Formats: sequence, structure tokens, C-alpha cells
Amino acid sequence: MKKHLKLLLRKSCLLALFLITVSMQGLYAQQNVTGNITDENGTPVPGANILVKGTTNGTQSDFDGNFTIEASATDVLVISYIGYATKSITVGDQTSMNIQLAEDASKLEEVIVIGYGTTKKKDVTGAVARVTSESFENQPLTRVDEALQGRAAGVTVAKANGAPGAGIKVRIRGVNSITGNNDPLVVIDGVLGGDLSTLNPNDIASMDVLKDASATAIYGVRGSNGVILVTTKRGSGRGKLNVDFFTTVSQVPDNLPTLADDVAQFARIENLRKLNIGQNPTFTDAEISNLSTGGGTKYQDEVLRTGFSQNLQISANGADSEGKLRYFLSGNYRNEEGIVINTGYQQLSVRSNLEAQVNDRLKVGFNIFGIRGETKNNFERFGNGQGSIIAKALTWDPTTPIYDANGNYNRRSIRGIGSLNLNPVLTLNETDVADINERLSGTLNVNYKFNENFSYTMVAGTQVNNLNVERYTVENSNDTPAANFSTNKFTSFQLSNIFTWQKVFSDIHDIKLTGVQEYSNNKTSFNSYNADNLLLPNGFYFAETGEGFSINNNFSERELSSFMLRAEYVLNDNLSITATGRYDGTSVFRTGNKWGFFPSVAAGYSIINPSQSTGFISNLKLRAGWGQVGNQGIDTYGTFANLAGNIYAFDGGAPNPGTFITSFANEELTWETTTQTNVGIDLGFDNGRGNFSIDGFKKLTSDLLLEVPVSGTNGGGTVFQNVGEVENYGIDISLGYDIIQTDDFVWNANLAGSYVQNEVTQLFNDLEQIQGLVQVPGGQARVANIIELGEPLGQFQGATFLGTWKSSEATDAAAFGKVPGDAKYLRDEDGEIVFGAIGNGTPNLTWGFNNTITYKNFDLNIFLNGVHGFDVYNLMQAQITGGAGDSRSFLASEQVNQWTASNETDVPATVQLFNSSKYVEKGDFIRLSNLTIGYTLRNVSWLGDTSIKIYGGGQNLFLITDYSGYDPELSSRRTAEGNADVAPGINVGAYPNPRTYTLGVKVGF
Repeated sequence: MKKHLKLLLRKSCLLALFLITVSMQGLYAQQNVTGNITDENGTPVPGANILVKGTTNGTQSDFDGNFTIEASATDVLVISYIGYATKSITVGDQTSMNIQLAEDASKLEEVIVIGYGTTKKKDVTGAVARVTSESFENQPLTRVDEALQGRAAGVTVAKANGAPGAGIKVRIRGVNSITGNNDPLVVIDGVLGGDLSTLNPNDIASMDVLKDASATAIYGVRGSNGVILVTTKRGSGRGKLNVDFFTTVSQVPDNLPTLADDVAQFARIENLRKLNIGQNPTFTDAEISNLSTGGGTKYQDEVLRTGFSQNLQISANGADSEGKLRYFLSGNYRNEEGIVINTGYQQLSVRSNLEAQVNDRLKVGFNIFGIRGETKNNFERFGNGQGSIIAKALTWDPTTPIYDANGNYNRRSIRGIGSLNLNPVLTLNETDVADINERLSGTLNVNYKFNENFSYTMVAGTQVNNLNVERYTVENSNDTPAANFSTNKFTSFQLSNIFTWQKVFSDIHDIKLTGVQEYSNNKTSFNSYNADNLLLPNGFYFAETGEGFSINNNFSERELSSFMLRAEYVLNDNLSITATGRYDGTSVFRTGNKWGFFPSVAAGYSIINPSQSTGFISNLKLRAGWGQVGNQGIDTYGTFANLAGNIYAFDGGAPNPGTFITSFANEELTWETTTQTNVGIDLGFDNGRGNFSIDGFKKLTSDLLLEVPVSGTNGGGTVFQNVGEVENYGIDISLGYDIIQTDDFVWNANLAGSYVQNEVTQLFNDLEQIQGLVQVPGGQARVANIIELGEPLGQFQGATFLGTWKSSEATDAAAFGKVPGDAKYLRDEDGEIVFGAIGNGTPNLTWGFNNTITYKNFDLNIFLNGVHGFDVYNLMQAQITGGAGDSRSFLASEQVNQWTASNETDVPATVQLFNSSKYVEKGDFIRLSNLTIGYTLRNVSWLGDTSIKIYGGGQNLFLITDYSGYDPELSSRRTAEGNADVAPGINVGAYPNPRTYTLGVKVGF
């Protein structure tokens, strides 16, 4: 019996072994496994990685999410894709499978760039605003700073003028310095000192704006005016090619009404003006009758035109099958015609971003960017001592035609009326000024992980920027052709060594330390020559035929060495604390004052944590922070005395060259310091569909680097001193909500607003005001702006206009040498006209409202923005009115209702002051900045993997304002008239801001 049992057991074991062997052979047999990968909404996921675990056998899903791979039943397939949780599936007996990837909350959680590293949005303690490409991708942009406008609370973006390629002013939470630079620091992919105006908007992945001192202190002296961190795009997934082309038609929204529209009426009023000042009339009745029939020349129409532009953007990006080599390549060409004749801009830029994961520890990235931009006839190169070309066109004699009977330009007014300047059409057509800006920058990023907690990053960046100006003009002091050339070469390099250590203890203590050692150096060289009275008036390249020559050269170099340590602590995913200290040393200041220490500390506490919330309120976080940052914003040799040269003939003898002091030395100069306190609340609601953030801040800038005038008894000139204080306080608010969120219909709305109140709280030597530098046009030698204690920067200076002297006031008027019909102004007890503050050009409220709506294949973007609480000093209107100087004739339409003995209005019938409250207007406005609608063709059989989007729309489509000029946002002044923030809102003839209509197509392969 036992033998029988043993035999049976033996046979059973052999049978079992045979069956196992057969089954193992089946398990290891290779077979084709097909599948389809989708997301949670059932949308195909192209470019997902499918890898047989433990092998190099892998593939990627195609455009429809399909894949095929060889695998055995025991193999495990690992499916991964950026933003989704990695999934592992055993093949088993499956030969076809449908795989759905779920979003990975930890990977999708928004990561904010905070400088020298990143952090999760929920752990941010400072005031940081983020603008991603999704918020402006449906708006046809030509410049990156336009993407910031109205989208980041606390950030004010204002156009100086509407010229192609013109500069745009960006300010974060007000302005700090009176004589220094208030531009924020721009950091592009870790390299400091970038220029937003040169970037291609299509290259931008995100912009993170550091607003409070607890966030900006990591950049020390470079971050005193706020920091904008730009991250450019990187490649990922399957290779893609995108082409975006749009063309634009630009026009001035509305011409300004002037008497040139009724030239006969102009002639009648000109006759009255001459009679009122005791001169003979200019026009006979017959001439007025002829003008009434034949009309005159509307020089506003002659210098303005319809402009056309084209913009082409091409980009390619992707990664290899394992995601170890990523690339992003782009190119941009734009060609813009200005709405002023013979003005325009061309730009060509290229970018290459490469990133390689060399091994598990080492990652290397290399970015290179090049651009060439050329501005044709930049208004700033024309000079505007008597107002800009626009102002001259509006004030030029409409009874003088452009050409005489022989086809030659009428260079001046035939009758010597209106503007006494050169014919504006001649000036524009015969002037050739080219501003050529060439920039090349390169960045090397190396990251090495020593272990899972400790890493090192090196950022090495360099840039070369050449600005060449080639100028030929027929308008100068001698009314003869002149040529000028200048070259400004800027070179810089930066080396940053960043060490990061991070570890989590007991699953509740998250500690992160970041240490930085950084060095930067930049050099600037400037060379120029001027050639006057060209004997061969045929253009710039005949400068050597000039009778008179002058040259100018300059060079400067500055260095900055820095050390920074930042500590971040997160307790139980609720409490976040950040402390930073930065030690900066600059070559600008003298020994003993070179080094400055700038600390900050901030904390945030989540009352309701998004990872734990189940109610309507998904996130509630409180934040508070304090910090200091410095400013070294003076010239490289600002602590030294500066000299200028001149040629002077003593005692009537031969002229001799000599030098004189323009500014005095001050060896004790040191850092201008801004101290800022910030408190904020972050709120999330409705399952993440909505978010709300509010910040209150106060910042005080002390020890201002102020250029103080020296009395004439001590030699005149100026000297830099650490004196004065400026305070800014206000509130930033942002609100976003997905109003509609269905499969076919999505409406996302975002509102960002900021209120900032600025005040000068201290000046030097107990002064209550400082005269500004902006000269009123018209030869009256009066200053249009002042800096006043207890008031915001941007004060206008002038007389208070009280209307006109009436017939009943003839005796009072005579006491001042005036007659009824003359302008009446506020006077002091001695009878002198009172000149003081009459308005302010600094706005205190800005907002933007962005709406993105998609319905199936349609998308619509509507972007509104507004600016409030500021005035405009409309000196161009003063020139049209005919105040004095070179624009004496009346061309303002209001003169049809000027004072007469039978119609005693408040419109003066005689010459009046340019700088008076009569020309101060409210500048508040609301603008429809963009409205674009598009339709996208995708998933269509004949398109294959290609998507096509056709879109059209307009920019600056309407403007709600009481301002009488072209646009209240625009300002203009001479380039050497001081800090732009001390003189905002002054308009002496800014280039109009165009209304544009756009039609474009985007193709994705």
C-alpha cells in the first residue's frame, strides 16, 4: 500500500512539474500587446511613455493615444506622462488594454519660482503674483510686458507712447526713488538683468512677480523695485511644430478736432488775434472766401496714416523617448508700420533651449537667445523742445500747402503764422534715424544631486547688447542737414553657485536651506560723433562732408559680489516660515560703505489646508512678512566729481577748450534702503474653481540717493546725498473663478487690481519742494513739475486758471496790464501770478479683467483694464490753443467760442500761459485692450496630427475717458529731463496709441 502511495505521489509530482514547465513557457512567450491611453475625461494622451519594467524595451503612444509593444504575460508595463500618476499594469492574458491615467496631485500642484529655486504655491509666504502663458495665449501679443498689463495685482504697466518698438514702463507697488531708476529687476531663466521688451511672448512659460521685501530680499540691492522672474518654455513629450502668423491694421482711433477742419474759421480767428494785439489782419475777405471754398491742408491727416504689420512666430519642442533630452526652439519676425508716416519697427529673434538629463544625478541646460531690432525714426531722436512732431503738425499753418507751385516743400509758413517750425511733413519724410539694437545672451545651467537631500546648481550667464543710432536730419538749430552716430555697447556676465539642502523629518517637519554665492560684472562703453551742415545733403553716410564735428566718449564698469542664505520651514503642511539674509558688496560706493546686509522674514499659516478640506472653502491661508532691500541706483562714478567740456572765448579772444564741474564728490554715499511690511490672505473655494487673494503693504524708502543742487555761490551743479524719504502703501487684490465649467463650455474670469498711495515724507535741509526738470515748451523757461513734501511724486506745477477778465472787471484787470478777454490767474497779495501744484500724474488705482471663454472649438478672449486717480498735463492742447513761443496762432476748436464783448466766455481771446490748470485734465480711463475670437480645427481625419486655428479681433477697441487728447496713458518729454516717475502724465505731443485689427492663423503639427 505504501509503495503504491509513493508511486502515485511520484507520478503526481512529475505531472505537476510538467504542467508548471508548460505554463512557464506560456508565461515567457512574447506577444504583441496593444492599448489605448486616455486621461480621466477620455481624451487621448499622445506621447505617453510605455516601458517594460526592468528592461529597455519601450515605446510611446501616438497622437490618438494608441500603442503596440512586445511583452510576455509576466511582464509589468510602466505607463508615465508628465502631470499624471505613473501606472503599473501586469500583462497577464491581456493582448489589448484600455488604460486611463489619473492626474497626479503632487505633480500638478502649482510650483512658484521664488528666485534661486521653487516652492509649492501653498508654501509661499511672500507676496508673489503669477502670470502663465495660458492667460495671454489667446491674445496676439508682440511684447511680453503687454502680457503683464492688468494681469498681476500690484504691477502697473504703462505705455509711454504708441510708436512701434516704443518702451513700456513697468512699476511694482509704486515708485521708490526720486532721481534713481525704478525699473524692476528682470531675471530670465536665472540670469539677472534681462529686458522684457526684447523677449518673444511665445517663448514665455510663466512670469512670477516678487512684490514684497520678504520675497525680493533674496536679490538684495538688485530687488529694491521688485523682481520679475521669467521662465521660458521647455520641450516635453512627442515632437511638435507650431506656426503662428498674424497681420494687423493700425489706425489712430480719432483725430483731434482743430480749426484746420474749418480753415476759413481759422483765418477769421487769426485776424481777431492780430487785431487784439494791435496788428493788422493776416487775411483779406477774398482770401477767407477762397479758403472757405478750397479748404486748406490738414497736417494731422498728412502725418498720420493706416499702418500694416506682420508677425510670424515658429517654435518646435519635444523630447526623446525617455524624456532625457528636451528641446525648445523658436524664431520670431515682426515688421510694423507706424501710424505716423516714415516710422516703423522690424525685429528678428531666435531662441534655443536645450536640457539633458545626463544621468540620475546630473542635469545640464543651455539656453541661447539672439535678437536684432531696428526702429525707424524714433520720436525721441527728433527732439521736442517746442513739442513733438505731432504737436508741430497740429499747430502748423493749415493755409500753407505742403509744396509750393514748383513741387518743392514749403519749409515754413508762408504768412509766418501757426508753428514757426519746419514743415512737419518735410521733417518726417526727409529724416532718417535708425536705432539698431542687437542682443545676444547665453545661459548655462548645471544641476548635480549629491543625494536625495543635497544638490548644487550653477548658473553662468552672459549677454552683449549693442545699441547703434544712425541719425540724419534736416531739422536742427541751423536748419541745415546734420548727421550723428552713437554706439552704446553693454557687456555683462554672471556666475551663481546655488546649494540646496532639503529633508523631511517625521513626515511633519520639512526643512529647506538655500545658499548662494554670486558675482556679476558689467561694462558700458559709449562713443559718438556729430557732423553739422553737410555739404552733400544726401544722407547719414555723407557725414564726412560736414563743416563742424564734435565727438563724445564714455566708459564705465561696475561689479557686485553677493552671499545669500535662505531657510524655509514647513510644519505639518500648515505652517510655513521663510527667513532670508543677503550680503551685497558693490564697486559703486567707496571703502567702508561698499557692503550692505538685507534681511527678511515671512510666515504663512493654513487655517484650512487644501489637502484636507472637504467643504466649500478649500483653502484659507494667512501670510505676513517684513524685509529690507537696498538700492545702489547711481552712476558708476556717482561718488566722484564729474566734469564736462566747453569752448569759451575769454576777453573776446580766440575760443579755448576747457572743463567745468557738473557734480561734486561725496565719499560717504551709501545704500538707499526700502523697508516693507506685507500681510495677506489667500482663499480657495468651490472645489478649487475659485481663488481670492488680498495683500496690504507699506514700504518706506529712506536715505534716498538724491541729486541735490548746489548753490551758485558754491559753484553750482549738483551733489548726490543720502537724504529724503518716499512712502508707498496700498492693497493688491486678485480674484479668479471658473464661472462655467462643463465638457463643452468653459468660462474663466480673472480680476487683478491694485491701489497704491505714494507720498514724499522727507526732503533735504527742511525743504518743502524741489523744482523738477521738465521745461514747458514755448520758450517760456518755466518748469512743469515739482517734488513736493507730503504729496505723491508726479506733481504738476503751474498757475491756477480762473477764466477770463470780464468787462465788469476792466479796472481790476488794468492794474495788472490786462484787458477784458485776457486769461485770468490766481495772484498773491503782491499781485504776482501764483505758481504751485495744480495736479498729479501718478495713478493710484489700476485693474485688469481677463475673460477666456471656450465653447467646443470656439474660443473668445476679452481683456479690459483701467487706470484711475491721476491727471494729465495736456501741454499739447496748450500749444494748439496758441499759448506763446513757436505756436502763437489759435488752432483749438474751442476758440470759435472765445471771449467777445457780446459773448463773455471763459475762453481767452489772447495769448495765455502754457503751464496753467486750464490744461490739467482727469486721466482716468477704461480700455478694451483685447477682443479676439478663434476657431480650431482638430481631430479631423484629413488633418491627421495637425490642428489649425483661425482667429481675428482687435486691440484698443474702445476707450472710456473724459480726456480730450489722443490717449491719457501716453506721455512725452525730453529724454534728459529727469526721472520719468517724477514727471508722469506730461504730454507735449506723444505718438498716438493706435487701434488695431488683427487676423491670424495658428498651425500645430
